Amino acid sequence: MKSYPNPIAKKMRKKNLFLSMVLLAFITHAGMAQYIPNNNFAHKNPFSFNPAAAGISGNVTAYLNYRDQWSGLKGAPETLSFGLHGLVTDAMGLGLIVEQNDIGIFKQFSADMDYSYRIRIYKTDQSLSFGLRFGFSQNKINLDDVVIDDNSDPALYSSILNETLVRTGFGVHYNWQDLNIHLSSPLFYGTQEKVFIQTLFGYVSYDYHLPGNIWKVQPSVLYRYTSDQTHQFDLNVLAEWHDRIWVSAGYRTNKNILTGFGISMNGLGIGYAYEINRSELSSVTSGSHQLILIFESSYAVTRKAPLYRSSKKRPSWR
Repeated sequence: MKSYPNPIAKKMRKKNLFLSMVLLAFITHAGMAQYIPNNNFAHKNPFSFNPAAAGISGNVTAYLNYRDQWSGLKGAPETLSFGLHGLVTDAMGLGLIVEQNDIGIFKQFSADMDYSYRIRIYKTDQSLSFGLRFGFSQNKINLDDVVIDDNSDPALYSSILNETLVRTGFGVHYNWQDLNIHLSSPLFYGTQEKVFIQTLFGYVSYDYHLPGNIWKVQPSVLYRYTSDQTHQFDLNVLAEWHDRIWVSAGYRTNKNILTGFGISMNGLGIGYAYEINRSELSSVTSGSHQLILIFESSYAVTRKAPLYRSSKKRPSWR
């Protein structure tokens, strides 16, 4: 009797093969660097990538961020993060970032403490801030919904994928009136990879205040490097009306188009960004979504005036 292939078994074999390929790719990448998601709110939240920006606005500030990478593609990266920072003296800031990344069956949890110290350059309106980051990350595999042919495969229990790891970072922030320059390595060294400068960020922005001080236009450039030799640039322009409503547009050198808008009132701000995918994945996903909530309280630990970001001394979200 002629036998026919079982479509369910065939589908399961394809699924296992796909998961094996993903697992192999992730192990290869994880051996070089931990996952750092893209961020389309660098212009509103430099603290997310630079510890030297802890306490940048003076008051205690908190944010909640969610990113859905390659929306509609099953198993694509999802990121949820929470941050809290502020000045504890007129020159010293502290901060905390907690983040959860889910990539298919892989999960990465991290928590980082940030410290910043800023000085005013002698007899000028320039300031320079230095920051340090120290934290840990924990990698795990969720095997509950995965069919595995060989549970004894040592790759599934590799220390790369199931271990708590220590990591460090640093950053520098220079401010001169409306010019801001950031240079940071939020993942400078980790006990997993044992490679220095796993990530490197450079960010430059300038605030143009139009006549009447109602509109602000901010062009910016963000550079990102990862230890797998990936170089990426974001070119952005933000327009903000009366410190309450803003829109942004930009281009990423992976050919993606960046868009965003936000509104703020009484210290509470909400922003939404949509990244139009124009890469090889455009056939399976239209793009990526990112949402951020920022609350800048009126409370400050120190009563002394902080070193402001802008010559106009206007907080971003008030």
